[in-house]
Amino acid sequence: MSQDDINKEKVSYLLKLLGKSHLSLDPDSDFEDIPDSLTMMLTAPAIEADTLITPTTQAQNEVESTIREIYEDLVDEASRESRNIKNDSLNTKKLLKYLDKSLNEPMNELYYPYDPNHGWMLYWLINPYYVLKESNTLDESTKKLASDKIQKNLINNGYEGIGGGKNQLGHIASTYASILTLVVIGDYSTLKSLQKPIYDWLMSLKLSNGSFLMHKQGEHDARSTYCALVIASLLNVLTKELCENTLSWLNKCQTYEGGFSGIPGTEAHGGYTFCSVASYFLLLGSSDDFGKELAENIDLDLLISWVSHRQLQLEGGFNGRSNKLVDACYSFWIGAVGQLLEPVLNIESLFDKDALKCYILNCSQNSVKGGFRDKPGKSVDFYHTNYTLLGLSITEHSLSFPETSGLDYDSFAFNFQSKDLESTSSTNPINPVFGLPLGVAEACKLHLRN
Repeated sequence: MSQDDINKEKVSYLLKLLGKSHLSLDPDSDFEDIPDSLTMMLTAPAIEADTLITPTTQAQNEVESTIREIYEDLVDEASRESRNIKNDSLNTKKLLKYLDKSLNEPMNELYYPYDPNHGWMLYWLINPYYVLKESNTLDESTKKLASDKIQKNLINNGYEGIGGGKNQLGHIASTYASILTLVVIGDYSTLKSLQKPIYDWLMSLKLSNGSFLMHKQGEHDARSTYCALVIASLLNVLTKELCENTLSWLNKCQTYEGGFSGIPGTEAHGGYTFCSVASYFLLLGSSDDFGKELAENIDLDLLISWVSHRQLQLEGGFNGRSNKLVDACYSFWIGAVGQLLEPVLNIESLFDKDALKCYILNCSQNSVKGGFRDKPGKSVDFYHTNYTLLGLSITEHSLSFPETSGLDYDSFAFNFQSKDLESTSSTNPINPVFGLPLGVAEACKLHLRN
């Protein structure tokens, strides 16, 4: 059998799986014209679906049906051309328009629940300007407005943290988001002034077991602990006193599945797993043999297995827990864990990056109005726009450790080297430990060390 005949049989088989066997085949058609990700994502699943009907399985079936239709249209060339569908294109112009509108136009009354999230909204909307390769970043007036907003949210000049809005309680999560915003816009003078007050505040929230409270008399978990470490790292106040017992506490958060829970003894979750793994890079960064030390603290093989199983075959995107639905924000929360583990394992990819990119651009992107959403049928929002764009960057770049010895404290999070996986990419590489464009956190840390 000739290669052409083999290709025709492959296409016929794929069309049959899609229920489109009635379509006529071009004698000169080439199987290679169909994206590899779709040949994987549209074949029959390796494991038969659970027949027990629950609200979750019903929702899963609905999501799969919607996404399958999107991917079938990508294979159907005639439909693809008529609807102007592309599986490899980010509409940067529309995305920037969405960001500009969200930053500069007044919000309506439906946004009132966001009042405790001023710092978060600034980070979600400003960070993408610097992740996009074709963006000219922000103008100086917008940077000043962002800085002024954050300074108004300082509680007792930073000695009680940064609130989510004016006159609100100092909170580690809102402080984290506000610090990231100041770092990305390069407001080093404000950051310098916050070094001592924020450090003293973080120490007041530290528990003897090594974790940190979210706020006075608040909860403690892997998320608050990660936020505290990132804040301290960026402000160059990540002391051994601050990190005491934190490593051993995080070790207890790994579950029997391999992922990490918020606190010991609960369910593994994508967000908490990211927070924990990124924290190890900050806590163990002084080691020349990081991979060995990481494996001595956690079950690395089990973690790799759990992360790999978060990618769904049909969707190509990730879920955040076992038996849950796909969600584009996990393009970062899970994708970043994969990207962080790749240099540890000395491999190029821990998951199918082409399939993830296909989901991001075709199912999460709103290419008409701009921005990203959780999944088809949902509305775009600030949160998913930032984290999905970070996930897109992860599909376009890989990271490696620097080829140096005698590394400084937490330098793995400080000196990543990147390599483009594609000749043309729409994003800049990121530092997944911080969720910032590569070089931004590094420049801040260098500045504050001087």
